[in-house]
Amino acid sequence: TREPHDIFFPLPPEGDMMNGRKLRILHCADLHLDSPFYGISDISPSLGSFLRKASFTAFENAVSHAIASKTDFFLVSGDIYDGEDRSVRAQVFFLEQLKRLSDAGIPSFIAAGNHDPLSGWEADRDLPPLAVRFGPDVGSSPLVTSDGKRVGTIHGYSFPVRNVEENIALRFAQRRGEGVNIAMLHCNAGGRKGHENYAPCSLDDLKSAGMDYWALGHVHTAEILCRTPLIAYPGIIQGRHVRESGEKGVYEVVLTMPSGSLPVSAAAEFVPCDAVRWRSEQLSISGMDRDEDFFQALDGLKEEARNDAGGRPVILRVSLSGRGRVNELLRRPGFLRGPGGLMDTLNTQEAERPDFVHTVGISDTTAPALDLEFLSAGEHFVGDFLKEVRSFTKRGDLRGGMMDILRERGLLEKIRQSGDVLERIESLSEDEVGELLDRCVFSTLSGLLEGETGL
Repeated sequence: TREPHDIFFPLPPEGDMMNGRKLRILHCADLHLDSPFYGISDISPSLGSFLRKASFTAFENAVSHAIASKTDFFLVSGDIYDGEDRSVRAQVFFLEQLKRLSDAGIPSFIAAGNHDPLSGWEADRDLPPLAVRFGPDVGSSPLVTSDGKRVGTIHGYSFPVRNVEENIALRFAQRRGEGVNIAMLHCNAGGRKGHENYAPCSLDDLKSAGMDYWALGHVHTAEILCRTPLIAYPGIIQGRHVRESGEKGVYEVVLTMPSGSLPVSAAAEFVPCDAVRWRSEQLSISGMDRDEDFFQALDGLKEEARNDAGGRPVILRVSLSGRGRVNELLRRPGFLRGPGGLMDTLNTQEAERPDFVHTVGISDTTAPALDLEFLSAGEHFVGDFLKEVRSFTKRGDLRGGMMDILRERGLLEKIRQSGDVLERIESLSEDEVGELLDRCVFSTLSGLLEGETGL
């Protein structure tokens, strides 16, 4: 295995930099090659086989894009494999892709993460000539382009074992050299929820190190944390379950070398590379007068998912909600999941399409229709409740009204202490608050009317 100090190309003098040159870098992370798709036992065997290849296809797409766009450098910021005992198939495939890059004259740099630490089992094989994997100490390697010009330095760190609890970002301080400086680290920056707190650090720790670009890994959602310096998570390259829905891929980064008094500038563009896309959709039956309305809405939802995926297959989960006459249809025995039922029919229609939309779940929380006008006119608790709702909505500014209610009940301060919740509330649009209100109203009515026959 090559370590970063094994220089594999002749180095020009460090002062021989090309001022103002633009460098194209492809940054990926969290490949999780050979990862099993969660819930795969509920999916057909033929689809299961297709999904098991998806992580491989996504990485191959990234490498193909790098070669086609004449990328200068290719970065992989950890979690190449899904576990310490990586499969032979995944190892062989990964080396094949690095060789494709090397044959195209593109240097690749790898920093191991918590899923693929250096302590894990790995066949004793050589990396291709232009590939470097960083070791268990923060190391540095020169950035030399295919025309032999040195343009800067790349710094990186690989997890020696799975559990790294030290703030590794602090070790990158005072390592800056001339030209462009890139840092690679698999870490939890800013204590992001839902991710194990490995190599924890703050945004200030990263910014103070003096790097021009931080190529991070570990967080599975693509995100630009900071523009100056540019700090980014590309996210997982291929979603594996419905919680990893939406487009997945890599960042293509352009770094402009310093020129005169101008510092390094950086820009990033997200490039989708996923082979299949997960999607979760809500469909309300409220206002649907006929069964035909429901079938048309479901077809429209599928076509929207297909179009948004840009030709990729889609794995779809649908949540049905609301009150309406269509509830009677959904309550028929075997209608949703029985042999020849709705899901079976939907997937049979998609079987031969390369851009298939395969439905893996339909949840039903719908309820029978209610005459809200009749109920709100009644002299009873339900009527009083609906009158209050109507008065609240007529005031406008639903989000402001919601915040007032939380404040009056002493809940706002408790929510503020868990900043994520408050951020999500404050990011809701007026329409989203309205949808949330409708769902709360129907949920409350379902509880109030349960067992009632006289209303």
